[in-house]
Amino acid sequence: MPPRRHDPTTKWVLMTSPSPLRPPLRPVRPPLRTLACLAAAGALLAAPVAASAAPPAPTATASTSTASTSTASTSTASTTAATVALDLAGTWRFALGDDLAWADPAFDDSSWTTVQVPEVDGAPQFTGYDGFGWYRLTFDLPADAAGANLVASLGFIDDVDEAYLNGVRIGGSGSLPPDAESQWFEQRLYPVPADAPVFGGTNTLAVRVLDMSGDGGWYKGPIGLYSKDALRAEVHGITGPLADAATTAWVTDLLATQADALAAGDVDAYLRTLSPDYVHDGHDVDRRARELRAWVERAGSLTLTDGEVEVVESSDGRLLVDTNRTITGTVAGETVTFQPTTQEFLVLDRATRTELGNQSRFFRDAVESQLEGASREYVTYLPPSYYDEPNREYPVVYLLHGVNGGSREWEPRDFGSVLDGLYTSGGLEESIVVMPDGESLWYVDHEGGTPWRSMFLTELVPQVDAEYRTLDGREFRGLSGVSMGGFGAWSIGLAHPELFSSLASHMGALNLAPAMLGITSPGGPAGQSPSPLAEVTRMTPEELSVHEYFLDACEEDEYRFDGAVRAIDGILTAKGVEHTAVVYPEGRHNDDCWLPRVGDSFGLHSEAVRAALAADTTAPVVDVVLDEDSRTVTLDVDDDSGIARVEYALNRNDGRYTTWTGPVEVGHRAVTVRVRVVDVAGNVTEVAERFLPPRGPRS
Repeated sequence: MPPRRHDPTTKWVLMTSPSPLRPPLRPVRPPLRTLACLAAAGALLAAPVAASAAPPAPTATASTSTASTSTASTSTASTTAATVALDLAGTWRFALGDDLAWADPAFDDSSWTTVQVPEVDGAPQFTGYDGFGWYRLTFDLPADAAGANLVASLGFIDDVDEAYLNGVRIGGSGSLPPDAESQWFEQRLYPVPADAPVFGGTNTLAVRVLDMSGDGGWYKGPIGLYSKDALRAEVHGITGPLADAATTAWVTDLLATQADALAAGDVDAYLRTLSPDYVHDGHDVDRRARELRAWVERAGSLTLTDGEVEVVESSDGRLLVDTNRTITGTVAGETVTFQPTTQEFLVLDRATRTELGNQSRFFRDAVESQLEGASREYVTYLPPSYYDEPNREYPVVYLLHGVNGGSREWEPRDFGSVLDGLYTSGGLEESIVVMPDGESLWYVDHEGGTPWRSMFLTELVPQVDAEYRTLDGREFRGLSGVSMGGFGAWSIGLAHPELFSSLASHMGALNLAPAMLGITSPGGPAGQSPSPLAEVTRMTPEELSVHEYFLDACEEDEYRFDGAVRAIDGILTAKGVEHTAVVYPEGRHNDDCWLPRVGDSFGLHSEAVRAALAADTTAPVVDVVLDEDSRTVTLDVDDDSGIARVEYALNRNDGRYTTWTGPVEVGHRAVTVRVRVVDVAGNVTEVAERFLPPRGPRS
């Protein structure tokens, strides 16, 4: 179902027609669902993606089972090599220091110490040490694996790394000095160049690691060399055989049609390869169309490349295309990458032979920021009922990470599953959760630098409201943050009470102002960003009472943020402002301190939402218009809280109603249509009744 919404007026259209036309998929604004009764054009088959499945890693290559999908746009192999699943976890050689000669397989590392890879709590060699260290391992590759397209899965490394196989650099994550940037949260999946492995002989894998602060090293797997089928199973949890020749043939044609359409700049032709119910990583048909049209407007035509394609009959019943997809174009004589090479799992509809999309609920998205002049990534979580209840709108929680973090750090924490637990077994109010990438920018505008806060307020938040079925209003937006993110959540929320109603901080830097760290923002050293502690001290009880508050820390916090919790607790108590403040009797500044208590902060947001809904006793306002010629009933709906569902009954007046979810066949007969609208607070409109007279068959 389309996940998108547009503007403040909700329009629903009930179309009753004997023709096999499809309903308009894009009403003026969701919850905006187009309500339609008409002959269905065919059943659409879609097995749902596993709940909270993590998005695919950004790059990967492997062996292929399909012929080329387009001679100009697709890179494939003609045969499938043997399955390779070489586990490389265990004992490695290690040395502190840095010398690129250590990448050479001929280097003698016999004097190095031995360490275990991975080490769950981080490598002890990096305790109290910030700098470089190298890992080396020598191993054999079987001769019968020759020809396999391999991926090196190196798990998770804190903070920055470069990997070399037999002296050939195969990948890296993060940025090395002078502009070092941590990627401790990024899963390392590096394609192995065809000329790097030695099949039937000895190989050396050397990994250069930079630890920037705190503990470091290799802390999580899986670690190994894999062919594409083995990688799917080991890393993505996808199993199942390759598709048969007939299925592979039409899938090959479909991919070629997509590539040819973009090469011709024909977005409409591309869109015809998508199911009307297409949703892939938050992009429905409409959003995908807008994105592609913007790219074509810039480049005129696009080159879509599908590399090392495999068509898979997944064990969960889905038909998948495992592909490394890239989209590029030429702008002013320069090649522009619109979509970097990304391993994608395309889900196909067997009945209509179109792309259905993965219907994912945990994925990466981005806002194309005009203020920053670059793309700003964020991870989106959609609640369990999002696709099952396509007419429902949801509150939003913005979750801000800590220093040296990023939007992707929630993936190794399996945070989608954590949130599912809160909403399914924890009894909290289902919410959309958005996790922006804040780098180490402290969520403020930087003087002469990145205008992060302005981007967030004027570009990212509006995009979330536009593209997802969110509830409008400050009562339905919450801010949560961890460490630096706690500062961001409280700083932004206190400054913008018109946008956010509930503020939560886990072990937050609530007593710090960015100026204390040398960060200046427009308007002076303090700019718009004093510490939350200073703001709470300054504000009146009336100003403070417009928010709900949660803050916690652990007693042994090495940054002493427990002191900030005690200070703010005292100030809010003295001013008579309700809040929840907790200092746990033990624990340090780490995940063990806050992650088990995440239900408390999300519980705060749920309470704020439920209080707002309980205060809403006003039914939606509905205007009903009948057009007998087109046999349509149009509903314009307005409601403060948002629409949960539209219900209808055909030729029935016994109090039973059906929730509209899609086309309903009514034929040519006379129909009495009764409709009513229910908002998210449970208020129900009066029943609107309209009669559609019979219409003779078309000649």
